[in-house]
Formats: sequence, structure tokens, C-alpha cells
Amino acid sequence: MSENLRRGLFRLKFQALGTVCEIQFRAASVEVAKEFRKATLGWLREYEAKWSRFKPDSLLCQINAKAGVSPVEITEEDEEILRLCDHAYRISDGLHDPTSFPLTALWDQAEKKGRFPSDLDISKTKKLVSWPLVEWGKGKISLPMPGMALEIGGFGKEYAVDRLVEFARQFRIDDCLVDLGRDISAIGTPPHGPAWVLGVEDARMKDAASFRLAVSGKGLATSGNERRYRLIGGKKFGHIIDPRSGWPATTEVITASCLADDCLTAGLFSTSACILGMTDGMKVIEQTIGLEAILQGSEQTLFSSRIHHSMLGS
Repeated sequence: MSENLRRGLFRLKFQALGTVCEIQFRAASVEVAKEFRKATLGWLREYEAKWSRFKPDSLLCQINAKAGVSPVEITEEDEEILRLCDHAYRISDGLHDPTSFPLTALWDQAEKKGRFPSDLDISKTKKLVSWPLVEWGKGKISLPMPGMALEIGGFGKEYAVDRLVEFARQFRIDDCLVDLGRDISAIGTPPHGPAWVLGVEDARMKDAASFRLAVSGKGLATSGNERRYRLIGGKKFGHIIDPRSGWPATTEVITASCLADDCLTAGLFSTSACILGMTDGMKVIEQTIGLEAILQGSEQTLFSSRIHHSMLGS
């Protein structure tokens, strides 16, 4: 942990959830700052240990290994994550299906083999994708069919951002910015200014900001296929899968940046916009109270009707 006394900010920089993370905050004392650091990093370690699909002994991997075999015991805290899975599925009308990992794995294998999956393989795999079939509650979870698998990557990082902001409030830290791999939430204000200033990355130029937003009490998330993609048969396919078709999303949206009351909501709708496309994605955003967005497409950039209240200019 480093302390920038001139600006009055404490800064934490670390690696977690497979990405570079940073927290900036103002605390009443060094002791409070140290306790906040201990609580946040400790929670993140436990969270990743339980819910990472890259850790073979995680609870998530245990649940997937028992698919079609037997239930797995879970705690009340674990059920909070499953309630988030249910929330993500319902608020997105099924576009965020927590059981869609088999499709992700299918396309990962397609990239390794250098050829597209067959229509039959896609059809078979789609049958494994159905969150409503998952049985959970009363201390247990069961995936009913062999081959089913959970994955919380669609909202896991955004949820963690919101939890760390909650920790800040518990420690009476009023001014804080949490950035977990560019999923961000900010409360209060920085030392010199009325709001935190966040850049929205240019869809075509890496590390260049096209727009600036003044943010306080909001979460910002950006989804897109330009940076993360699969190369199959000489053609680029984005990492976001449309569970309806079983194919990678191929809309004109390059990146979707959403601003909401929490980072989780921002992330869910930014990913949905990438699947729905510019017109339908923006239509859903405009119909959702408290949500703002910038959609950068191959031919145009769309702004929600309320986003200009937060924009500082390009």
C-alpha cells in the first residue's frame, strides 16, 4: 500500500481475479487504511478461491464436477452468489445464463483445433445451457445433467467491485474509487474536484480515451469483443457468446460502456448490448431507470439520452 500525502489519497495496487486492480481512497488514519486493506484483500482471496473456474479445488469446480451425479453442499453466503446468478438471468431475459460455460468451452476448443464446431455440436451443447434447470437452496446445489457447468465470469468481477465499495462504507471511508480490471465504482469525491473523472476507452485505439465521465455514487463497466477474441479459420470472433444461437455475438457493437447505480448492473447491460446490437441494445438501456450508456459501433457511436449529464467532453 502506498500513501500519496500530497493528494490525500491512499492507493492499493494488486493482482486479483486475473487482472490488474487499484483502489484509491481517503481514510481517517493510516490504521483505518491498513484495516480496510486487510479486509478487502482477504475477502478477494476467499472469493476467488471459491468461485474461480481456474482453481481446480474451488467450490465452483466441485459443483461442475458433480453435474448429473450428486448435489454439493453450500453455505448461506454461497447462496448469495446463486441469487446473483438468478438475478443476472432474469434481468437480461436469459442473455446472461450462468450455465453457458459449455458453449464457451466449445468455442475455446474450436479455436485450438482451428475449425468451427458443427451445427450438431452446437445444438447438443445448447441443451446443457439452462439456468432454470439448476436446483439450489436449503444448503445444496445440483446441476441435473452431466456436462452442465456454472460460470460467474459474466458478472463476478463487477460484483466484487460493489462488495469492495461496501467495505469502504463499513470503514467510514466516504471517498473511494475501486477499479478491478476497468470495472469501476466510485463514491464521494477525489481530493481536488467535485467527482471522479473516468475515461471511456476508444473502441479502436488501445489506451486512448474517447470520452470523459464525472462519476460519484455510480459504477462503470465496459464490454466488447475488440480486445478479447478467438481466431478461427482466419476470422476473428469475439469472446461474448449469444446463448440463443450458441455462436459468438457478431453485432456491430465494438464496445458498450454503461453507467449505473452499481457496477453489477452496468456490467450486465453492457454485455447485453454487445449481444443485442446498437439499436436494440440502446432501446433496452433507455427503458431502464438509472442506466446510461455509450455504444461504440463500426459505423457510429450512440449515446443514451441521459449520459450527457455525466460527460465532460472528448
